[in-house]
Amino acid sequence: MVLGIVLINLLNNIENFKFKKFIVNDINSNIINLYNLLKSEYNYLKNNLVKIEKKYNSLQDLKEKEKYYYEIRDKFNNTDNKIRTAYFLFLMKTGFNGVYRENKNGKFNVPFGKKEYIKIDYNNLEYISKLIQNVEFYSMEYKEFFALLKSKNILKKSFIYCDPPYLPEDEIVNQKQLLYTKEIFDHEEFVECMLELKYSKYMISMTDSKLANRIYGKFEKYTARELMRTINPKKSFKSTELIFSNYKIDRNI
Repeated sequence: MVLGIVLINLLNNIENFKFKKFIVNDINSNIINLYNLLKSEYNYLKNNLVKIEKKYNSLQDLKEKEKYYYEIRDKFNNTDNKIRTAYFLFLMKTGFNGVYRENKNGKFNVPFGKKEYIKIDYNNLEYISKLIQNVEFYSMEYKEFFALLKSKNILKKSFIYCDPPYLPEDEIVNQKQLLYTKEIFDHEEFVECMLELKYSKYMISMTDSKLANRIYGKFEKYTARELMRTINPKKSFKSTELIFSNYKIDRNI
């Protein structure tokens, strides 16, 4: 949940910035529901997580824990009330590599992560709950979100950070990358949309690849870091993370 990490880092260093308002958008409604529940009903979320965590940790072996994981995964995929958010956070803790991925039917399908024990940091969750009280959260398509900012008359005054699905170099890995959610992200259409935001400053995270450089080559490019990405239990790859922006940054990030 890169977007959440960026937000928390900004809020923890707010004295270094001049931002007056934070507005967050993610197409994954599960992430936004998590932050909204943290913001408004932290105790409800905690109480349900405690029950699920205790049950999981009390099970005697990995076979029982695996069965419980898939029971919760099934509940998550077939529940539409707010307890689904507790299931979501549990799945992120116990699923393989903390990955969120959906099949073509929009069902969460990440396999069991084979963890003997989990420990949820409730102090940190409570801290985040307090930290995000003045943040607005939305789950929209990016064009809808930009229209919302425009309707609030703040689009031109905004600094926008975007974290679209990454484009790894290997074509086979790329196919799987596009299937993190049931919808395939159109990067070229996204770039054209960003180019239309002439009066806003923005940064875009992306992996370094021939395809990414071709599509995002209209922007200024900066190297951020190298990291390992894991798509499934049998496939990992080394990746260089880039930042593309519509303005010059004084130095590499």
